[in-house]
Amino acid sequence: MTRPNPKQRVRESWQNLSRLDVPPEQIAAGFAIGIAAGFLPLNPSPIIVATVVAWLLKRNVIAAIAGGTVAIVYTPLLPLIWLGEYRLGQAVLRMPLPAMSGQAGPWEMLQMGRDAYAAMGIGSLIIASPVVVLSYFAVKWLARKWERKRDNSPPSH
Repeated sequence: MTRPNPKQRVRESWQNLSRLDVPPEQIAAGFAIGIAAGFLPLNPSPIIVATVVAWLLKRNVIAAIAGGTVAIVYTPLLPLIWLGEYRLGQAVLRMPLPAMSGQAGPWEMLQMGRDAYAAMGIGSLIIASPVVVLSYFAVKWLARKWERKRDNSPPSH
C-alpha cells in the first residue's frame, strides 16, 4: 500500500475542508490551530497536538487535522525553522550562546536544554504568530467562498 505524497495530502485536506458544513470561523480557527501546532519546537506530531487542542477549545477538529497535515509539508524546513526560533528567542531573552564543554554534568545539560527550549518557545511564538493569523484569515475567506458556492448549488437528490 503506497502512502499519498504531501501534495496529495494537502489536496485531500482542502477537499475535506471545502465539504464541511460548519461556520467559516470554525474552519479557520481549527486550521490555524493545526498550523500553529506545526511551529511548536520539537513537536513529534502536529496532527495529534492540533487534534487535542482543537477538541479542548471546542474548535473544528477536522479543520485542525487539515492544518496539521499542511504543517507537515514544511517538515523538511524544520531544522531551519528551529534554528530561527532558537536564535530569535535567544535574542529576545538576551541569553548568551551556551558554552559547550566536555565537562558538563547532567544538571548543566538539563539547564542548557531548558534554556534552549525556552528560547525556541519564545521564538516559535514570534515566528508562528503572523503565519497563523494569515492562515486564519485566508482559510476564513476560502470557507466563506465554499459556503456561498454550496448555498448557490442546486440540491442533490
